Amino acid sequence: MPRSATALHLRRRRAASVIAALAAALVLAAARPARAQSDSQLWLEAGVSHDVGARVTLTFDQHLRFDEDVGRVAAIMPEPGVGVRAARWLRLGTSYRMQYERNGNGDFELRHRFHLIARARVEPRRAVRVEYRLQLQEQVRPDANDTYRHSVRNRVAVEYRGLRPWRPGASIELHHDLDNGDTVHLDKVWLTVGVARDLGASEVELSYRAELPQFDPDAPTVHILGLGYHVDL
Repeated sequence: MPRSATALHLRRRRAASVIAALAAALVLAAARPARAQSDSQLWLEAGVSHDVGARVTLTFDQHLRFDEDVGRVAAIMPEPGVGVRAARWLRLGTSYRMQYERNGNGDFELRHRFHLIARARVEPRRAVRVEYRLQLQEQVRPDANDTYRHSVRNRVAVEYRGLRPWRPGASIELHHDLDNGDTVHLDKVWLTVGVARDLGASEVELSYRAELPQFDPDAPTVHILGLGYHVDL
């Protein structure tokens, strides 16, 4: 078999493996026992980034979310941040998110959330990238009884980069609550599959996410369609 044909065959096999992994993630999401309540949401995100020197990047993201089966605006959240490339495989960063979002009564209120983030990346195989992200966050809720909420999030993501400009991927993210009036516990799990497309200095992303509650038996399962656009300035 000619070398070019062999390379194409291997590329197709890798693509098929990635597609199978994405399908498995969807099966895991669908296999969870059905809850009495569920919600469909739409999450939109637009962001810009700019490198300041060789190691520092400034970012700004604007989030707009709809809930109640995409029938109402749920949250408007601008988020500036800064990232530092500490090593080829390690990124560190921090950001602040101003959350103008609905509370449990459906009324809008202002909240503040601060993040400390560490990302570690490895490429165990050519064109395959695995990333682990640790995110510590502190939320300030001036109008709530529990003014401060402490959380830690762990995410593992896999991305296949051999189909440029397309980059399919999948991730699992665990949300743990810390000292919020209860013992430390797993609050919810995010299962996400999606694809990004490079557009030169920008990219567009489309994803599906299943939010699976773990601690509150009355919390609904949430199905989220995500659409994002980011550009490097």
